[in-house]
Amino acid sequence: MPLSSLPIFPLGVVLYPGTALPLHLFEPRYRQLLADIRVGDSRFGMLTAMSGVAERDLPPGRMGCVAEVTEVEMMPDGRANIVVVGRERFALGQFLDSEAPYHVASVTSVPDVATANAVALAVSSDDVAQHFKQVVKAVHAINGNDGPVPPLPDDPTQLAWTIAAMIDLDLESRYKLLAERDPAARLTAIDAVLRKAIPELELQAALRKQS
Repeated sequence: MPLSSLPIFPLGVVLYPGTALPLHLFEPRYRQLLADIRVGDSRFGMLTAMSGVAERDLPPGRMGCVAEVTEVEMMPDGRANIVVVGRERFALGQFLDSEAPYHVASVTSVPDVATANAVALAVSSDDVAQHFKQVVKAVHAINGNDGPVPPLPDDPTQLAWTIAAMIDLDLESRYKLLAERDPAARLTAIDAVLRKAIPELELQAALRKQS
């Protein structure tokens, strides 16, 4: 895929395509980044940072996600609360020399690999959605409420990312899901997390009901 350049925001979070993430911008360099992209296409690159690695030492190939700013709340002192939505996934090429106070880098788009069996993917997607609903139902019972299940996408290639954005996962697990190019493997990984959580959550829900 051809390389292009993006303003880069390295941060210890993972943004997935098709998901929203609120951010609070307070550093002067990222205030400037916001001002600059708002006169353009409102997009920048969210690059997953690595513990103990300097920002400009992040290795080529490190995955990130294009972030599009969809909401902005400016504060009198120049800080901002924003909401971004993940668009396409990218791999870091190299950091570029720039007069901007924030990082700029060459990046390349990273598409999924082609899915050989769409029917099997759809079946797996249905299983994952059902297990997610079990988790949500148990959590609601534990908390003593009866809220709705968050909406899930119909697209099986998007499902694992949408669920991962809503559940508790460590940063490395989140990053692996972003980097995984096989949608079936993503579903398998997130399904394992849900299946592991269900027995304990349902036990806690049952105990809560008895109390």
